Amino acid sequence: MAPPLAASARVQGHRNYVIGTLLHGMTGPLAGKTYTQVMLPMGTQTDEWIANIASYVRNQFGNSAPFITPEQVARMRRATATRKGMWTPTELEASLPRLLPADPTWKATASHNVERAPGGLTLAAWTTAAPQAPNMWFQVEMPRIETITEVQFDSGPPGGAVRRGGRAGIPAGRGRGAAAATPAQAAAQSEPAAGRGGPPPFGSYPIAYRVQMSKDGKSWSAPVGEGEGSTATTIVTFRPVEAKFIRVTQTGSAPDALPWSVLNFRVYASNRRPGD
Repeated sequence: MAPPLAASARVQGHRNYVIGTLLHGMTGPLAGKTYTQVMLPMGTQTDEWIANIASYVRNQFGNSAPFITPEQVARMRRATATRKGMWTPTELEASLPRLLPADPTWKATASHNVERAPGGLTLAAWTTAAPQAPNMWFQVEMPRIETITEVQFDSGPPGGAVRRGGRAGIPAGRGRGAAAATPAQAAAQSEPAAGRGGPPPFGSYPIAYRVQMSKDGKSWSAPVGEGEGSTATTIVTFRPVEAKFIRVTQTGSAPDALPWSVLNFRVYASNRRPGD
């Protein structure tokens, strides 16, 4: 038959695994098993169609992963435009950005609430603990220079709604009509930390952001990514850059802005060299 989709680490891993499989198909042994059928390529479908199917598969059958956008499909389509045949699992996995595991050698700091910065590398979370404003930043130092091609981070309570500008927002991956934050969630995200005696509250995604790289923590690159925050997961993809330091700066402003929070900060290394 075919490999199971239920609770699949491959399906829930880097989005390009599912996108690449849908675009170009897949054949060959997988995890030591040989299947009689192949996954036929569906690259004649639109980017939106591919994104919808990929997002469905990644959030059904016991799976849970960020939704995929048509823009992400288009990027993968361009990157693999010269490919003629179906992928083998080994080929596709070797082409994916490689998640660098955060460990105690990683150092996190920030412009605000510095003592909580290490929480941004875990589910403990870092938050500005104050309404987000331009030039607030969160920074990660890795133990060595890596060839980086993607940065991801979550904002808001894991699995919960996020809010912005004093209004209830949309949970990650959902459209209009999704449930607003409950009063308890709203209180958890807006109550000042000083009055609670515990960890700072979760905040929201950045209003807008830029991402910069550095090899020494002093000289910073031009932005490798810029954009507006819109969901509980921010994903920034760019051409491979050699760096040891990564800085995300909040650049936007809004009335009644919530604190900005970062958790589960993830860095992906490329198998390509800069300039390839």
